[in-house]
Amino acid sequence: MINMEEKPGYYSILTADVRYDERLKKYADCKVLFSEITALSNKYGYCTASNGYFAKLYDRPKPTISKWINLLIKFGYLKSEMVYKENSKEIQGRRLYPITTPINAHVKGGINAHVKGGINAHVKDNITSINTINNNITTTTGPTEIGSIYEFWESNVDSLSPYLYEEIQAIYEDWSEVSKQPKEMILESIKMALDKGVRSISYIKAILKRWYDNRIYNIEDLKADQERFEKNKESKYNKQAKKGNAAGYDAKQWTYLSEEEEMRRFFGD
Repeated sequence: MINMEEKPGYYSILTADVRYDERLKKYADCKVLFSEITALSNKYGYCTASNGYFAKLYDRPKPTISKWINLLIKFGYLKSEMVYKENSKEIQGRRLYPITTPINAHVKGGINAHVKGGINAHVKDNITSINTINNNITTTTGPTEIGSIYEFWESNVDSLSPYLYEEIQAIYEDWSEVSKQPKEMILESIKMALDKGVRSISYIKAILKRWYDNRIYNIEDLKADQERFEKNKESKYNKQAKKGNAAGYDAKQWTYLSEEEEMRRFFGD
């Protein structure tokens, strides 16, 4: 586990392919992050630091860090790998592998890519062998709690891509700062989305945002909010049914449409 008091003493690498990539022209800090990841990868060939660690290090929001990491993965400069608890589907942590070959790696006086304990410049060809190193990883995000979210997602929604892994990790870290029940709230948001037939992380984030904006931080708050919603829906049903009957409408059909519209407003659709 890496903390802010233990800054790495190893060198970092910012190779030409990353430095001059036009796609990263507007993301100079993203290049610095890549360099930091190479420094943290010197010991084992991979980095286990969380988004929260980088957010504190660079004083940037965790969603921004997640965006940078996803860009580096998308452009082929990082490989993100999930580490599972032994004999379990529970995800224990994340490893970030820098995927690049340093320029002039073998030039005398330059960076020695094969220095003992240093970053493996040919990590693309050696992922399998590196994966056997140091399986006992501890992350700063609480592996048991967040691991159960990953497991629920894979069992009920879909397989986890590196992008989704980063998104869920960022959501968990954000909710850990405001709630004593981050796991429970995130799982409830996923279940609610599934009940409506939606499997989009954006939809789940919209549900969580509504709860956050309304200071619904735990299950007890959520139950109270749902009770208020049901009472409000029942009151509207009674009013609209009376109005519908008076006008000669089909009360059930009218109310069904009204309820659907109410749900859209409730979830911010």
